[in-house]
Amino acid sequence: MTFDPYEFIAVIIPGALPTFAASLLVPEIANVLSTEGVELGEFGIFLIVSFVVGHVVQWIGNLIENAEDHLGVGKRDLPFAKKRPIPEDQWARFEKCVSQVTGEADRKVGRDNYSTVIREVYSHLQAAQKTQRIDVFNPTYGLCRGMVAGALLTTFLILLLGTSDTYHYAGLVFAVLAVPLYVRMRRFSRLYMTEIVSQFLALRSEPPKGSHG
Repeated sequence: MTFDPYEFIAVIIPGALPTFAASLLVPEIANVLSTEGVELGEFGIFLIVSFVVGHVVQWIGNLIENAEDHLGVGKRDLPFAKKRPIPEDQWARFEKCVSQVTGEADRKVGRDNYSTVIREVYSHLQAAQKTQRIDVFNPTYGLCRGMVAGALLTTFLILLLGTSDTYHYAGLVFAVLAVPLYVRMRRFSRLYMTEIVSQFLALRSEPPKGSHG
C-alpha cells in the first residue's frame, strides 16, 4: 500500500494525532497498534489506522470550513471583507482580466461565483505552468486545517476517554495546537488567495509569445 504526498500531509499526519492520543488513553488500542506478526510493509499498523482516522479528521475539517462560510468568514468571503488582503485597484484589474478570459463583459466576482472563478483562474495558470508558488500554499493550508480538526478530535477523545487527572491535557491540546494552527490556517488561506490573484494578473500582463518590443 502506498500513499501520495497529499495523503501524508493532509490525511495521515492529522490522523496520527488522535490515533496516538487514543493509544495512550486506552491500553487495548495500544496493543492493537503494536501487534506483532502482521506484515504491512514499512508503514505499519499505526500509519494505516492514522490514514483511516485522517479521513474522519478531513470530515471535521469540512465542518470547520462550512461553519466559517455560515458565519461569513470563509475562504470565499475573504475578498469581500472590510479588511480584505487585496487592494481595491488590484481587485478591479483582476475582475477585468476574468471578464477578458471568459468573454463575459464586466463580469463581477461575488460570493456566489467566487469558487467557480478561482477554479477557472487556476486552470489558466496551470496551463501556463504558473502554479508553483500557489501549490506551496495549498498543501500547507490543508495540513493546518487537518491539524486543527485533529487537535479538536484529540481534545474530545481526552475528555471522553480520560479521567479527571488527564482533563487538563485537553485544554493544553486545544490552546497549544488547535488555536495557533487555526490562526496559521487562516493566514495560508489569505496567502493562497492573494497569490492566485497576483499570478493571474502577472500572466495577463505578459506580452504574447513571439511579440517583439
